[in-house]
Amino acid sequence: MRIGIIGTGQIGGTLARRLSALGHQVFVANSRGSAVSVTEAARRGDLVIVTIPEKNIPHLPADLFAGVPDSVVVVDTGNYYPQQRDGRIDGIEAGATESRWVAQQLGRPVGGEFLKITPP
Repeated sequence: MRIGIIGTGQIGGTLARRLSALGHQVFVANSRGSAVSVTEAARRGDLVIVTIPEKNIPHLPADLFAGVPDSVVVVDTGNYYPQQRDGRIDGIEAGATESRWVAQQLGRPVGGEFLKITPP
């Protein structure tokens, strides 16, 4: 499978290593310069994983998924940390789930709430 990963923090880096080790073709983009651009990572995968801080989502290119087939699944692994990292995001504070807010920003359906791990 071809997988685009946008962001290589702890989650993105781990996914990139493990998915590559399993034989997947992984296209990685991050803010420090990487093998591919953010746009290329979004457009070359059968699956695209967005794993950047929520506060940075609005800074992604507006046309990031232009021309990307609907069959390409987009997953968001972000977690909203208003006090520690992201600052206040009004849409989330108003009640939108994080993935719904990300989907609105990207103009693309996003799965990701199922990835959140909640303590028992």
